[in-house]
Amino acid sequence: MSAPNRSYVLITACRNEAAYIDRLVDMIASQTFPPLRWVIVDDGSTDDTSERITIRSRDLPFLKQAKMPAGRSRDFSSKVYALQHGCELVKNLSFEYIGILDADLRFSDGYYQLLMERFEADPRLGLCGGAVIDQHAHRTDNIRAGSEDFHVAGGVHFFRRQCFEQVGGYTPVEVGGEDVIAEMTAMMLGWRVRSFPEIEVMHLRPEGFGGAGVLQRGMKWGRRFYLLGYHPLYYFAHCVRRMGKKPMIIGSICQLLGFVVAGLKGETRPVSEEFVRFQRKLQISRLRRILIPSFPGKS
Repeated sequence: MSAPNRSYVLITACRNEAAYIDRLVDMIASQTFPPLRWVIVDDGSTDDTSERITIRSRDLPFLKQAKMPAGRSRDFSSKVYALQHGCELVKNLSFEYIGILDADLRFSDGYYQLLMERFEADPRLGLCGGAVIDQHAHRTDNIRAGSEDFHVAGGVHFFRRQCFEQVGGYTPVEVGGEDVIAEMTAMMLGWRVRSFPEIEVMHLRPEGFGGAGVLQRGMKWGRRFYLLGYHPLYYFAHCVRRMGKKPMIIGSICQLLGFVVAGLKGETRPVSEEFVRFQRKLQISRLRRILIPSFPGKS
């Protein structure tokens, strides 16, 4: 039997990550299986992120830097355009897997080896990643627990190349959610999606609600999930489940409000009706399994 192909490439889109970039480079350089190519796309940094990457790339042949044009608008889609640019730079290389990596994450030296072993054990696994744990000042929090069989945090998406190409990469969406679109599209195409709780990833700069920004951020999140086509009952249950997370209750209320307002406005979704139907069918199946444990629904 021939040896498995454990070649992979990584794409990182970053902006003003000087506080994290050196430790990130050290972590990837220490992997038991380093990447064939790692493209870091600087998306308009105003600190010395770019200079640090340039210095580190001198000693690491697999590390390359690219830059996006200055003066671009800043929203969630700008990150996707940076990722797309990075993907263009590796498309002619021969590799088996492609990973997206945010700069503010930390994991073990054997991280990518473990993920590739999971791929080798499951031919239908198309997208996977570790379980991302948010590191706050005085606590850690796994807000994604329970979603392991259908969601991988976007900052650690790791695709089988065939799956990534069939999905078509990421869709630029002004409100974000490109990771959800990629995951659901992969499942629509028959691939399995899985995050592994035994393979932990620490998120050093978790998103949260800050002071006066509670209403605005919550409204944005609610609008995002309306535009992604979430089933109203499923999103309501999601918000109820999150009521115990800081800020207590008010964060979930703001998210529900954003969802409802977007619906009342009849905002146009960036995803197809087929996508919405498929996603909602899975979401209702999950709700039924939670509410009626003996329900034989499919994941």
